[in-house]
Amino acid sequence: MNKWVLPTVSEAYCRSELEFGGWQNMQRVSLAQGEQQWHIAIATILSMLPDPAPHPLVSESSFPKQACIPETPPATPEISGIILAGPTPLLSDPTLLQRFPSWTFAGAQTSTFQLPPGDSPNSQTLTGQVVPLLPADPLTLEQFCVILLPKFSWVAILQRLSASQSRLQFSFIPDTLEQILQVLRSRIQLTCPHQLQTFNSLLEQFPVIEPDYRLILQFSRKFLQFSTHFGSYLTTSAPKSTPLALSLPAHVSYPNSAKPEQIQSSIQSSALEADSPDLDHSQGNDIALLKAIAHEVRTPLATIATFTQLLLNRSDLPGEVLKRLESIQRECRDQIDRFGLIFRAMELTNSEPPSIAQQLTSVSVQDVLQTNMPRWRQQASRRNLTINLEVPGQLPAITICDPGMLEQVLTGLMDRLSHSLPTGSQIEFQIALAGHQLKLEIRSHPPSQSQTATSPLERPMLKAVGSLLMLQPETGGLSLSLPVTKHLFAILGGKLTVRQDQQQGEVLTIFLPLGTEGAAY
Repeated sequence: MNKWVLPTVSEAYCRSELEFGGWQNMQRVSLAQGEQQWHIAIATILSMLPDPAPHPLVSESSFPKQACIPETPPATPEISGIILAGPTPLLSDPTLLQRFPSWTFAGAQTSTFQLPPGDSPNSQTLTGQVVPLLPADPLTLEQFCVILLPKFSWVAILQRLSASQSRLQFSFIPDTLEQILQVLRSRIQLTCPHQLQTFNSLLEQFPVIEPDYRLILQFSRKFLQFSTHFGSYLTTSAPKSTPLALSLPAHVSYPNSAKPEQIQSSIQSSALEADSPDLDHSQGNDIALLKAIAHEVRTPLATIATFTQLLLNRSDLPGEVLKRLESIQRECRDQIDRFGLIFRAMELTNSEPPSIAQQLTSVSVQDVLQTNMPRWRQQASRRNLTINLEVPGQLPAITICDPGMLEQVLTGLMDRLSHSLPTGSQIEFQIALAGHQLKLEIRSHPPSQSQTATSPLERPMLKAVGSLLMLQPETGGLSLSLPVTKHLFAILGGKLTVRQDQQQGEVLTIFLPLGTEGAAY
């Protein structure tokens, strides 16, 4: 547990958006994919700066020399916004730094490389301030960016969850920005108190404001656009040692006959083709289509959820409106999680089960169930289903390679059950030891005969959608097929078995390996 007194940016983010809920279950990705998403998000937000410079991945050499306007920066440029970043600076172009003062929160190793002061007071503008962090400060390990502009405020955090996983989070919500600014202000007060007044003056000039919904829509569209055109380029072409600082040319005009996206499309085509997995042709097409659909669906849903959260923060709305907004937010969160699991499953379709040498993490199944059970029960209650949980007093810990994915897969199973069971059914969880494994059994009990006397008991039918998904036609619910779900449990280090019972239908049994240290929860 982090014993540092002051909170970090990610802790302030999670605490502020705890009520939002959906961000807590954002998709976990590999470190390389997280870095790619980070660069795409940064490129998207930089393209929305006032008088935007061209995209940092589009070089000047891509265009004819006559298309470039000679740089003639004004002698006294006006400040257009503030950029706060860590642990490395976001911008390196001097012209942009004059328009957007940059404050970098970095450890001692980075903060030692500071530029000497200018020759005159006029040149000592705060365009590249470095706020040194104490060596023990956990903020030195976080990658974040805060941008404050006249029309909107934005924060992004790339969280490193383990040695192999990361997660990108971003927000336009004013309350979240305010808490994060308070975190950064506390660091300035701790190590650079003489700069606190200057920092506060900049915040007064660019206060946190609630954005226009059209700006968030613009961000969503641009994020999708850059993901399509530059995602593969970042993965296959950008060297891993490339520093985060982006040097953007100040003035470039494009030929009338071509746009940057069109010029880059030919460069991207070979990379996109090379990115296809070595699969059976039909299954490969299914995976590519599902990845595209999952990506296209999740981003607009996240935008809708953000709008909903902004409305829920208002105090002048009637109770009935708030109730409907909460319903919209809950549905968006469920759909985001559902497509997040589908997207993750597509990425792991050809992955092999973990080797013994792979890093394992001890997890309490009791904690996982108790944390997620309220949400599962709420989800089941919408279809008039009930869930019963039987947990023994103490159980040893299990060891798996990805605790976050365990929650995702269990949530996917509950979603599948809730769409495939008759109304009024009961779902029963039973946990027991089975040798060197922990056995989690999920049984379903149909309604009593008195409840179904007037109409025969019909179990909703599931239809296969390709080889990867199942569809419940009556509700439109999508879920992973059982072979894919079994493969995900195998990747986790466990096993899923399914047997049919004449009275109870499917009985799902999950076996998870016990920890070697014998710790009990």
